[in-house]
Amino acid sequence: MTPNKGLIAIVKEITTTAKGLEASNKSSKQKRTHMNNTILFGNGINRLTPENISWGQLLDLIKDGRRFNDANLPNTMIYERVLLERPDIHEDVSYDEFEVKNRISELLKSLEKNKVYKEFFKLNVQNYLTTNYDYAFIDSVLDLDGINLPIHEYSTEDVYSIRRLKRISNQEEKIKLFWQLHGEIRKPATIMLGLDHYCGSIGKIDSYIKGWYRYTKDGITKDEPSIEKKFENNSFNNSSWVELFFTSDIHIVGFSFDFSEIDLWWILNKRARLKKSKSLRGKINNKIFYYCDSIDEHKKGLFESFDIEVIIDNLSNNDDKYTEYYSNLINRFKRIL
Repeated sequence: MTPNKGLIAIVKEITTTAKGLEASNKSSKQKRTHMNNTILFGNGINRLTPENISWGQLLDLIKDGRRFNDANLPNTMIYERVLLERPDIHEDVSYDEFEVKNRISELLKSLEKNKVYKEFFKLNVQNYLTTNYDYAFIDSVLDLDGINLPIHEYSTEDVYSIRRLKRISNQEEKIKLFWQLHGEIRKPATIMLGLDHYCGSIGKIDSYIKGWYRYTKDGITKDEPSIEKKFENNSFNNSSWVELFFTSDIHIVGFSFDFSEIDLWWILNKRARLKKSKSLRGKINNKIFYYCDSIDEHKKGLFESFDIEVIIDNLSNNDDKYTEYYSNLINRFKRIL
C-alpha cells in the first residue's frame, strides 16, 4: 500500500516540532542551571543579636524627646516628620538632616558579628544585597579563614547607592559581591530612610533601567545602556545591583518587605511589567523567592502577581525559634543552591 503523502508530511512536521521543543526545553534548562544566585537580606538577621536596634527603636531615638503616635505611619513618613519638626538650627534642612543621619550612624556602630552571615557567605551565592546600613555582614565574614584584605570598594556615589559595591575574595580565588542598597554608616549622607531619599533613588533606578543613567568613574563619564539593550546584546556588566533583578535568582530573607520600601516594590513591579512587555517577553527568566514565617494573604497575593514565589516556614515554639528558623533556611539553601 502506498503511504499517504499528506500523512507523511504531518508526521514530519510533528517530529520537527517535537525536536524543536526538546531543544528549546534543553536550552531553557541550561539557562536555569547557569543562573547566578543572590541573597537579599534585611534587618531580621541582625535581630538575632542583643545589640540590635529595630527600625521603630531607631526612629524613637532620633525624635529627641518629641514623642508622637506614629502607629499608622510608614517609616519614611515618620522620618520626614522627625526631620521637619526639628528646631531650625541651620539655614538649610540638608544640614539638619546630616546631623540626624550622623546620629543614626553612631547608634548602629555597635552591632555584633553573626554566625548566620558566616554561613550565608559559605553558600553557592555570588551576590549579597542588603537594606542594612551597618557592617555586621562584613565583620562576620572577616572571621572566616582565607579572606583577602583589603576588601575593595567601587562606588563613587555621595548620596545614592545604585552602585554601592564591596568586592570580597578569598585565597581560593572566589569572588563575592556585597551591595548596600540603602547606604552605609561610614558615609552618613547615603543613609536612606526618608521619603525624599527613597523617591530620588527610584528615579535613579528608573534611569538605569531605561538607559538614561550616567556616572563618572576614574575621570571617565559612562552611560549605561537600557536593560532592554543589555538583553539584546547580552551586555550585562554588573555596574549596579539593579541588573540582578533581571539576571539572577534572588532569595529574599529576614526582610518584612514593609510597604514603605517603595524602591524595592517599584523594581519588582517594573520587572513584572517588563516580563509581559512585547520587547522582553520570554527573556527575563530569573526566579525571585520570598521566605517568611508568616504573611497576610493580601501581601502574598501581591507578591504572586509580581511573579514572586512565597515560601512560608512556620516558627517552632522553642525559645530559640528564630535561630532555628535561619538554621533550617541555611540547610535548605545548601540543598537547592
